[in-house]
Amino acid sequence: MRMDTLRGLYRRLDDRVRDLSRVPYALLVGLVSAMGVFAVRLLLPGDGSFGPIAMGIAMAVVYYVFDPNNTN
Repeated sequence: MRMDTLRGLYRRLDDRVRDLSRVPYALLVGLVSAMGVFAVRLLLPGDGSFGPIAMGIAMAVVYYVFDPNNTN
């Protein structure tokens, strides 16, 4: 029963994200990518604040240009 609840929550979230238009979807992907890289950088030694920013911008641009949610 708990798995059904999680599966339903995932499907609702997935549907909501896939319904976003091109720009908000690209910005969301860029933000999530930057946060992920930032979290990994916290675990590694050294200073690397440029990596998450560069990854976030790059992912946003790639997802905007190629528009993976386009159904055509």
